[in-house]
Amino acid sequence: MFRIKSPQDLGAAVLLLFFGVAGLWFGREYPVGTSSHMGPGYMPMALSLGLILFGIVIGLRAISLRAAKIRGAAIEPIVWRANLLILGAIICFALLIRSAGLAAATFVVTVLSSFSSKESRWKETIVLGVLLATLCVLVFVYALRQSISVFGE
Repeated sequence: MFRIKSPQDLGAAVLLLFFGVAGLWFGREYPVGTSSHMGPGYMPMALSLGLILFGIVIGLRAISLRAAKIRGAAIEPIVWRANLLILGAIICFALLIRSAGLAAATFVVTVLSSFSSKESRWKETIVLGVLLATLCVLVFVYALRQSISVFGE
């Protein structure tokens, strides 16, 4: 008889298997090619198979064949505030990158995502946002020569 050792691991395994199978399903029409001549479907297939493999391994580790009750950590409730702020930060970045530029978009995404934690502080968040925006501009615009506007169009 199977016993669940870790509900968190079992839940993660189910999600990995789901996304792996979904990746194989949605990428089924792309030509895969070979290892030496990869087609557009090669990487999606390889990544999906990797997700399925990890899902199986984690799923097997989450169950036990012993009759003894071995319990791992329970699945924690969803923290909606954090999830919504992170999702909002990603959406804001997508909306601001062209109109406001890389510096402003990076600053806004840093500030929004930092408030998903209850331990965030205003001063530290502002400093982190300015430093990350500066670093992103230096790396992507000047070092890598990407054609991204720094302060908008």
